[in-house]
Amino acid sequence: MRSRNLILVLILIGSILLSASCVSTKTVVVHDVPDVEFPVFPDPDPVTLDGNVVSMPLWYFQKIAEYKADVDKIEAYLKKLRELNENSK
Repeated sequence: MRSRNLILVLILIGSILLSASCVSTKTVVVHDVPDVEFPVFPDPDPVTLDGNVVSMPLWYFQKIAEYKADVDKIEAYLKKLRELNENSK
């Protein structure tokens, strides 16, 4: 009876230590900053300069606005990845 209790106590202690060791290990997550291809700026052919006035078609202005929005999204994404990398070290 006594050896049975000793074996049960040893099994209990071993399982507690095993479960505690799994919980106490810290997983380090490293976020890779990927190579990002930035969008290509629209070709400026449709733009004209008359004195101090720059003229362009509306579709071209919309392309420039889309380009700027895409670049801002990529820059924000890369900034967040860099912050995550710094915080995980």
